[in-house]
Amino acid sequence: MTIARRLAKLAGAAALACAYLGLTAGIAAAAPSAQDKAFLVAAHQSNLTEIQAGKAALQKSGNDVVRRHGQLFIRDHTRLDADLGKVAGTLNVDLPSQPSAAQRATLASVSAKSGSAFDAAWLGSQLTGHRQAKADGQRELSQGSDAQVKKLAQTAAPVIQMHLDMLQEATGSVSGVAAGTGGQAATRPAARTALGATLLALGGLFAAGSLVLSRRRTA
Repeated sequence: MTIARRLAKLAGAAALACAYLGLTAGIAAAAPSAQDKAFLVAAHQSNLTEIQAGKAALQKSGNDVVRRHGQLFIRDHTRLDADLGKVAGTLNVDLPSQPSAAQRATLASVSAKSGSAFDAAWLGSQLTGHRQAKADGQRELSQGSDAQVKKLAQTAAPVIQMHLDMLQEATGSVSGVAAGTGGQAATRPAARTALGATLLALGGLFAAGSLVLSRRRTA
């Protein structure tokens, strides 16, 4: 083999090596971070939870507001999860097949109720779940590294915020639920009753005092 042919062969091998190194570097750069993976899993489980909760609302609630919310959540979270599944497949991220243990426990607890108790518990759990989903998305936008995953969080943000706004408004029309903390609604009727009784008693004392003064003046 001539020197020229040997040099050409070595040059070809070097070019292949460079190409291989460039390819592996590109793959390494495209790998999602731990934050990206955590968001994909959390968002997926949140979507599964909202879809199941929406179905429970349609099956158990007789409240039109709750039923409309449930139908909307099924539609929106199904769409969000379809896009998320495509990105997870592209990045080779395995997704769980069901919500987390805590989410399943909440779904079971809410579904065990009926009537207005179900509606109140359902709205309360949805407020909690959507607030968590919002926080997860904000964390991905600030700490994530993969452009595709961050785009998922960015796309989901206005949808989740719309759901939160609707839920907070709905709590004012369904008995037993407060937009802030879960226990406020239960105490408000009692507080109003106590206040009314106090005002009534004060009114009676004032009337009695006026009557006494009137009699003294007449005497």
